Amino acid sequence: MSAPCLRNIWNIEIINQQNFSDNLKLADVTPVFKKDDANLTKNYRPVSVLPIVSKIFERLLQKQTISYIDQYLSKFLCSYRQGYSTQTALITMLEKWKNILDSKGYSGAILMDLSKAFDTINHELLLAKLHAYGFSKQALSILSSYLDNRKQRVKINNTFSSWTDLIQGVPQGSVLGPLLFNIYLNDLFFFLSCDVCNFADDTTPYVCHKNLEFVLNKLEEQSNIAINWFENNHMKMNSDKCHLLISGNKFEHLWAKIGNDRIWETRTVKLLGVTIDNVLKCDEHMTNNCLKANRKLSALTRIRKYLDFSKTRILFKGFFESQFKYCPLTWMFYSRHTNNKINHLHERALRLVYNDYELTFNELLENDGSFTVHHYNIQTLCIELYKVFNNLAESIFSDLFIRNNSSYNTRMKSDFVIPQINTVLKGSNSIRYYGPVIWNLIPNEIKYVDSLEIFKNKIRMWKPINCPCRVCKTYVPNVGFLETFE
Repeated sequence: MSAPCLRNIWNIEIINQQNFSDNLKLADVTPVFKKDDANLTKNYRPVSVLPIVSKIFERLLQKQTISYIDQYLSKFLCSYRQGYSTQTALITMLEKWKNILDSKGYSGAILMDLSKAFDTINHELLLAKLHAYGFSKQALSILSSYLDNRKQRVKINNTFSSWTDLIQGVPQGSVLGPLLFNIYLNDLFFFLSCDVCNFADDTTPYVCHKNLEFVLNKLEEQSNIAINWFENNHMKMNSDKCHLLISGNKFEHLWAKIGNDRIWETRTVKLLGVTIDNVLKCDEHMTNNCLKANRKLSALTRIRKYLDFSKTRILFKGFFESQFKYCPLTWMFYSRHTNNKINHLHERALRLVYNDYELTFNELLENDGSFTVHHYNIQTLCIELYKVFNNLAESIFSDLFIRNNSSYNTRMKSDFVIPQINTVLKGSNSIRYYGPVIWNLIPNEIKYVDSLEIFKNKIRMWKPINCPCRVCKTYVPNVGFLETFE
C-alpha cells in the first residue's frame, strides 16, 4: 500500500469522517507465558497482533494525544513515557527511603498489583476522563471509533478460535493502548496524598516519616483510598500479590489492614524485577543475578567450540553482560564480597570469549574495550547527572539533587550540593550523596560538553580516579579502609 493511499485513509476516513476502520481492529491474540504454573490461564499474558497499517495510524494518534495530555499526567506515572523507566520509579522511592532512614526515621510501602488491568478498562469511563481533560468532540469521536467494534481471536500455533467482541479493555500489543491506560490511571494520583512508585499495573504507595505509627496509619489510609478507586474504576486488585515492607530500627513484626485483609510485613519483596529487603541492601538481588549469569555462562561454555569469535562475543554481550544492566543504579552499592563474585564471573566470561588464560582481568577488559560492572554503573550515574545538570531529566529524578547556586566562584565549587549524611549504608551509599561526589571527579573537558551524545561517548571511556566508594577503596584486614589522595 503506497504512502498516498495511507494519507488519504488518514485524512478522509479517520480525520474527516472520524472513523477508524473495523478491518484495522481485528486482533490475533497469542497467550505468552509469564511464570509459575504453565497450566493456569492467569499466568499467561494475552498479546494482540494487529495489522501493521493499524499501528501506523495508532502512532499518529499517539503522538498527537501525548503532545496534549502529557502536561496533565502525574510525575508518578513512570511507564510508557519518554525519559521514564522502572529505574526512575525505583530510584526515586529508594533514595527517599535512604534519606529518612539516615535520619533514624522509618519508611514503609504497600505493594499492590492489579489483576488483568489492561483488560478491565471501561470504554465509556475512559472517554469521560478524556472529555474531562479537555479533548475536543472530534478527538473523542475518533478515539471512540478506535475502541468500538473490536474483535479478537486466540491463536495457538496454527489453530484459531472463533472471533469474539472486545467490549472492554485496550489491546496489549497495540501502540495507543499503553497511553490510554496511563490516562485512565492518572486521576488515581489526585486522590492519594503520599508518594507512589508506579509502573503500569504495579502501584506501590509509600510513606517516610520519623514516627513508625504514622507510617503504618498513613499506609493503611492511602492503600484503602487506592482500593476504593480501583473498585470505582472497574479494576480489581490482586490481593494475594499485596505485600507490606517496613524499614527502620524496630524490633516487632508489624502488620497493616488493607481492605478486609491483614497483611504482615515481609523481609524481602520483588518490585519491578528488583529484589528489595527491609534494610535496603542489594546483595540478595545481586546474588540471584550472579546465579543467573553463571547459568548463562555455563551454557555458553558448552557451545563455545561450535562458534567463532564474533558470535561468541555477541552472545556474551547479549546474554551475560545484559544480566547486570537492568536498573543498575538501584543496586550499585553492593559489598566488596559481591563485587568480587561479579568480577570473577566477568573474568571467566572474557577468558571464554577470547580463549586466553594468561592475561590478567584488567588486560582482558582493555582488550575488550570494556569496564567492570561497577565502573559501568558509575558511568551510567554520570549520564543521569549530566541530564539533571542540563535540565534534560524528568523532575521526579531531578528532585534528588540540589543545584549549587552560590555566587562565589571558588576553585573547589561544586555544581551540586553534597548533602550532610549520618551513616554509611543509608547516607554515603545513596545516589543523592554519591552522585555529586562522583560528578566532581569528572574532568571539565568531559562534563561541560555541549551535547548528551558527546558526553556519553566520552564518559564511556572514563574511569574515576580515587573513587570514594567502599568497593574502590583499598581495604586492609584488621586495619580497615585506607583513604587515597591525589
